[in-house]
Formats: sequence, C-alpha cells, structure tokens
Amino acid sequence: MNQAVAMQHLAEQICRVTLWDRGEVSAAAKNLLRSIQQPPYSIQADTVCCYSLSRCHSGSSSHDGYASSSDGGGTPTPTSSNGRQLHYPSHAHMDPGPVRLILPGSLAQLEDIICNCQVVFGPDYKQVLLQAFSANSHAWSRFFCEPDIPLVLRGRTVDPSEHTEELTTMLKINTQVLCLMKHQLCEQSRSFEELKIGYFAQFAKCPIKELLEIAVCLSEAVWPPTRIPPMLLACEALKDVLPLIEKLPSSESGDCLSNILHNMREAFRRLMDHTKHHIESNMKTHQDDIIHPMTCFLICSVRSLRSHRNLVQSTLAPGDDSNSFGHLLHDVITCWKSGLTEYANIYHADVQQRCIFLLNNRDHFNRKTDGLLNELLSDWQIVEQYDNEFKLLLIKRYTDEACAPAKSCLNRSCWWWWGSQRPSLDAFTSKFNETFDSQRTWKVPDVALRQDLRDSIEECILSDYTRCLENCSSSGLFCSCLQIDSAGEIYTTENLQTTVQSLFEGC
Repeated sequence: MNQAVAMQHLAEQICRVTLWDRGEVSAAAKNLLRSIQQPPYSIQADTVCCYSLSRCHSGSSSHDGYASSSDGGGTPTPTSSNGRQLHYPSHAHMDPGPVRLILPGSLAQLEDIICNCQVVFGPDYKQVLLQAFSANSHAWSRFFCEPDIPLVLRGRTVDPSEHTEELTTMLKINTQVLCLMKHQLCEQSRSFEELKIGYFAQFAKCPIKELLEIAVCLSEAVWPPTRIPPMLLACEALKDVLPLIEKLPSSESGDCLSNILHNMREAFRRLMDHTKHHIESNMKTHQDDIIHPMTCFLICSVRSLRSHRNLVQSTLAPGDDSNSFGHLLHDVITCWKSGLTEYANIYHADVQQRCIFLLNNRDHFNRKTDGLLNELLSDWQIVEQYDNEFKLLLIKRYTDEACAPAKSCLNRSCWWWWGSQRPSLDAFTSKFNETFDSQRTWKVPDVALRQDLRDSIEECILSDYTRCLENCSSSGLFCSCLQIDSAGEIYTTENLQTTVQSLFEGC
C-alpha cells in the first residue's frame, strides 16, 4: 500500500470514528446550568437602599434596579429584581452529574487506529496522525452545531453589556463541558495521551476559538455606570474560566489570555471614570426627593463592589497607586460629595434647608454603607473622622441659623429686669413659631440624626428660655405667663420641649 492510499484510508477511518455520546454531552450541559440556577451557589442580591419617600427606587427612575426598603429600616420590599444574582458558582461547585461522554467501545476504536498508523507509517506516525486530525477539524465541528448540543456561541452578534447573563452562563457551561470531554478522553485510558490531546485540539478547535472570542468580547465591552453588577459578574466569570481555558489545547490562547486580563482592568478603570461622570451629570438635575437618586445609586454601587471585593482588589485594580481600587472608589465618593454640595447651593438657597439636605444624604450614605467602606478603603478611618466632624458642623450651622431669630429675643439684659420679660417671651414665641411652622413638612428619615438635631435645638434655646421663665416666676409674672400659655401664646418649658421633639417628622 503506497503512502497516498494509506493516508486516504486513515482519513476514512478517522471520519468513521463516533467518539462522543450526544445525549450525555447535552445532559452534562443541562446539569451545569442547573447548578448555576439553584441555591446555595446562586447568591441573591442584598442591596436594600432607600425608603419609599424617595423616587430613586421606583421603576420609572431607578438607577440600580435593586429592591428597596419601605421603611428605611433595611427590610427589603419584594420586587421582580430582588432575586438578581450577585455571584455565579465557581467551576468547583458546578456539577455535570455522573455522565459518561464517550460512547462504549469508541475509545478502543480510536486507539486501534493509532496502533495501525504506527505500524503503517513507522516513526513518523504521530505527525501523520496530527495532520489527519487537522484535516478533519471542520467536519468534526458540526458536532457542536446539533440542536441537542447547547454549545454554540454567538458572542460577536450581541452586545455583551446587554446580554451578560446569557454570555457568561454559556461561557462557564461550555468551558466546563469541554474540560470534562478532554478529561474523560485522557483519563479513561492513559495510552497515547499526547495523540488524544492532539485529536481533541482539532475536534474542539471551533468551540475553543469561540470561547476565546467570547472572553475577549466580554473583556473589551464598554460598561455604562448603571451596569456595574453585570460587569462584575462578567469579570468574575472570566476570572473563573480563564485557568480552565488555558488548559484546553489551543494555539491561540497564550497571548489572548493575558490580553483579556489587561482588557478587564482597563474596562474597570473606564467604568469607575464613567461612574464619576454619571454622578456629576445627574447631580445637576433638580429633584424633589429627600435623598437624591445619586446617593442611592452610589450606595447600590458600593454594595455591588463590596460583594466582589476580592475580584476588584486583587484582579481588576490591584496595588496602592492611583489606579488601585481604593483610590478609584475614593475619587467616586469625593465626586458625589462635591456634587451634593454644589446641588444644595444651587437648589436650596435657604441655609437651613441646605444643611438638612446635606445631612440627610450624607448620613443616609454612611448608614447604608456602614461596615462596608472600611474593607474597601485603606484610609477609611480618616475619611470617617472627617465625615463625623463635618456632620457636627452642619448640625451646628443649621441650629445657629434656625434658632438665632428666636434666641435673639431672649436679651440677656432682660434677664434681670422683670418688666422686659413679657415682651421677650412674646417675641421669642412669635419667632420660634414662624421658623419652625415653616419647617413642619421637613423630614429627616434617620431616627438618630433626627434626635441629634432636636437635641441640638434644645441645647441652643432651652436654657435661656427657662431662665426667662424663672425670672418671670421670681418677679410675680409666672401665673400670667401660664394663663397666656393656655391661650397658646407662649410656651412652658415642658411644652417647648415637646414641640422641639416633634420636629422633622415630615407631617
């Protein structure tokens, strides 16, 4: 038999080999999909942010798509998006089931072909076989196009930022199936392992190439800031499958894998930069909400980033330089704080209202991210100290501005002259009511902040007011003061306290 005839005969033999069980391959893919969709590995979203008074969590204006709280206390209101996954299971937790992907007897058939080739072609039999495998690569790829084999990727025809779940799920399942096929091919019989890997490299050439194309496509995607969770899901999936893809036989994976990692880091830096621009532009839009929608957006973003802390700190933005995750996140938060102040200066000309707006938003952010930022920012203690000092300054400024008109009526020179007590009390009552009647609709949702403001008002005015009343008592005017109070004109100390303690309920 001459060599040309022998080569043709070898090619015909290879074409007749049916190695894989379609039903078992399909079952493995379905089992892997089930692993992704079922608990405990499909961790559910826990990104409760805002209370119902803020429009930012409504369906028409949500920037995050996560569930919201109805009371500000942290209890999620069930919504269609409350089950969004924050993580996919790693390949170690994906179970393909007890499948046998290789048809009985077919592996022995392949090994017989290799043995015969060794006899016919002598020392060059490996090179001859690898050439024959390569010649059949295109024909073998049809196996992956059958309707019962869910291993067809079409990443080049869709926008990865809009089809993240579909692409990442297929990427993880397909990688797992191909790795399992390679493993069973080599482990079932250790004979001719090098040639079996060469066979598999040609058999799975097309799907491996498509896996790499999808991985590159996901890594190069431009993600808008409203798509932070899908972007992190995609990067997490890429990080999980890249070591597996690296083990698959492919001549194209070398530089491609390092480029994918570089692309992921560049994409993350762009995303953080786009997030700053998103906050800046949307901060300029007038809102009637107590909590600005961008505050809620930032809270949900921080929670998403925290849930992928290891990914962002070790893979997407490692190190301590200006491109590290801590620096990038700090810049975003600083941008939001500056935007809040600018917004307050534009839309809240009244100093008191401006202080309440800033207090509500900054305190809401700090409360909802409590315990998260200390793990994300290396200098969080310094930031936290500054925030606490700024909060006290805002409370003091609000208190001084709100109480100054009424407090000025309690003239110190009048404390010692009984004849001036009554005009001082009348003027105080008039100014106090004028100021705080106009603020009865103002709401401070956080109980602790609300109490801090009330206590600050009491501390500012109560001692001077009480001293005035005591002077009235010592001068014989106390009874007339009480009679006037019953007509609703001035306060007793107790009634003044009760009034102050009812402020900021939004009634």
